[in-house]
Amino acid sequence: MDILLSDEQLRSGVLTAGLLAAVWAIAAFAQPSSTYHLAPILIAGAVPILSRRHGARFSRFILAALGGSLMASTAAVALSAFDLLRGPSLLPYGGALAEALTFAGVGAAIGALLAVVLAAQLSRSSG
Repeated sequence: MDILLSDEQLRSGVLTAGLLAAVWAIAAFAQPSSTYHLAPILIAGAVPILSRRHGARFSRFILAALGGSLMASTAAVALSAFDLLRGPSLLPYGGALAEALTFAGVGAAIGALLAVVLAAQLSRSSG
């Protein structure tokens, strides 16, 4: 656990995701009838993208994506618990919470994929 906490890039990703979640919460509090469709995608994707590292194992990207997805999902459930997700959904099923949870997974997958591609480019350019 200490290794994860001492990793500056991982801390940066988690901090950025936390700040994005706070901005989402403030926006949802100010306008609960609006849906901020990109918020869970950005939150979930921020962690793997910002925590990428040259020579990192694939498991690092997966764990970072799972962490980002957990952060976005937790924020969505908390906002829903306070009835701050009243806006429309882009999905044909469920409401804004179902959309946010689905988009958190999509954001994590996109973030992990981008992190792998960016890390591969770092490896090529440095070696």
